[in-house]
Amino acid sequence: MKNILFIVTKSENGGAQKWTKEQIEICSSSFECFLATDKDDWLTKNVIVKKNFLDILIYKRFSLKYLFKLSKFIQENNINIIIASSANAGIYARLVKLLNPTVKVIYVSHGWSSIYNGGKLKFIYTFIEKLLSSLSDSILTISKKDYDNAKDIIGINKNKIKWITNKIYPMKNKQESLNNKIKLLTVARLASPKRVDLLIEAIKDLDVELHIVGDGILRNSLETMSHSKVFFHGEIDGFNDFSSYDIFALISDSEGLPLSALEAMSVGLPMILSDVGGCFELIEDNGVLVNNCIDEIKNAIIQCIDNKQIFSENSKIIFDKKFNLDKNKNQYIEYYTKVMGN
Repeated sequence: MKNILFIVTKSENGGAQKWTKEQIEICSSSFECFLATDKDDWLTKNVIVKKNFLDILIYKRFSLKYLFKLSKFIQENNINIIIASSANAGIYARLVKLLNPTVKVIYVSHGWSSIYNGGKLKFIYTFIEKLLSSLSDSILTISKKDYDNAKDIIGINKNKIKWITNKIYPMKNKQESLNNKIKLLTVARLASPKRVDLLIEAIKDLDVELHIVGDGILRNSLETMSHSKVFFHGEIDGFNDFSSYDIFALISDSEGLPLSALEAMSVGLPMILSDVGGCFELIEDNGVLVNNCIDEIKNAIIQCIDNKQIFSENSKIIFDKKFNLDKNKNQYIEYYTKVMGN
């Protein structure tokens, strides 16, 4: 049995961590799974692996010490392939290949931060990403948008790029709420680039409750601008109560293909998503894409209320067709096996 190392910068609850968790679950019957991350937190507590490699140096400034420690772990455990999710993890995973030429490395792009958040240094960051891609055996993109950006903007050789649209296990449906008030849900880190502030402003004049699941450095400032229709639930470990709500919204300045949106879709929630990254791939007569404008968000909420039943039905249909990991898990197993074979 081959040995596979999943590496992600932080173990805290988040999209890359949820993706890694489910990948470990589907790979455990085909590979011996290992995990490298910063510390014992949400991810390490929710997966079973043969061995963890925990070191907070992974998210500090670049550390040669960490690179050599990671290399030693790879050698001692006969790792055959590394799956790296997140920026720092991707840097170390690809550089460690210089010390371990036989190990295969897949970098998973959950949205190209070098493009979306590069600002004035965008050119430099994309150039670095192109250099690092030369050390990768394959680049896995989780949306068509990220695939196109890898090829057309970063300039990665298309033969190195694999596109598998994000997939998750469906959430369990629970009994729907009998509350007559429309309950709008967002699940997000309360930090940049999420724009929960726009949601708070958009519902002021609507007969709608906004329920916010998540925490972060912006929570205090968001609470000062909130009103009686806004409810902060904080971070909820393994949140899966999507079916207690009526509409899902994720407003953000940048995204890859958000897992929380897929979770909401799996139980049939109408969707309101910012038209960034791969979000457009999730909307097909099951919700509304918006620019990050209060009036557009407000109108989208009204549209979802007016079309709640048809949007809900379409969300379930689209999820089962495209994003259900139960029905598509072999795509990943075959992909990892092929990369190792090459």
